[in-house]
Amino acid sequence: MSLQDYAQDVDSRRQERRREMPIAKAGRAIETLQDWERYAPPKSHHHWVDGRSAKETARAWLEPDGYAMPQEVHEVLHRHPSFGSVLDWDAEPEARLRFDAFAGEPRNTDLLVIATDAFGTYLLAIEAKADEPYGETIGETFAAALERRIDNPRSKGIARVEGLAALLLKPRLAGQPKARDLRYQLLTACAGALAEAQRRQLTRAIMLVQEFVTPATSESNHARNAADLQAFLERLSGRSDLLVQHGELQGPFVFADDAGIDLFVGKVMRNLRGCDD
Repeated sequence: MSLQDYAQDVDSRRQERRREMPIAKAGRAIETLQDWERYAPPKSHHHWVDGRSAKETARAWLEPDGYAMPQEVHEVLHRHPSFGSVLDWDAEPEARLRFDAFAGEPRNTDLLVIATDAFGTYLLAIEAKADEPYGETIGETFAAALERRIDNPRSKGIARVEGLAALLLKPRLAGQPKARDLRYQLLTACAGALAEAQRRQLTRAIMLVQEFVTPATSESNHARNAADLQAFLERLSGRSDLLVQHGELQGPFVFADDAGIDLFVGKVMRNLRGCDD
């Protein structure tokens, strides 16, 4: 299906069903940027600015009319043989996904999408990035968890890190990055997607990085994030020949304790440099 046919199909289904907007939070439809900021704001208000990931994600998913997925997302799904043209979808911004039984805040996913194609229903967890880093490394997270364990013997931070690494990472091959140098946020992003797919009894889950190149971002930061995602994919897959390219999904990856769920990892990019506000 071409992009033009896809847009026409979305418009046709919208007219036929006359359903509510597909993006909502706690039962409230999100139709505008103002709705998104009001009902699903980022953790820090200063993150809601033009050129940064929180606001640009909202803009990408609401335009042109909030019924069609962003073009780059539709394209990456359409290219992979495990997915077909999207027939229906719903989404929740700032979705909280718990991936283990330990106490603490659940994983915050920028946008949780539940979509249906000819193969069935699947989960799409959007990890939105302008050029913000992926956060602490596993080594830094483990060290902080160890300090908490010293202060409080009941702290489960170390067990959480160990559990995620055991579930998601393959044994290290020669030349591959060490686990301690991987970005912990990428582990929790995949773990959250898998756990939510299992709760919903789905067999496909995607962790998709949606990257925004804007006047407020730098090439060096984009390059850093690309290297971090590539390093993570090498240890997730156990292979050094898989590349994270814009507009591609890699997978499926299958893990021992994920109830038979196929995980896919990919990245799409939206270049906003030179675009009018």
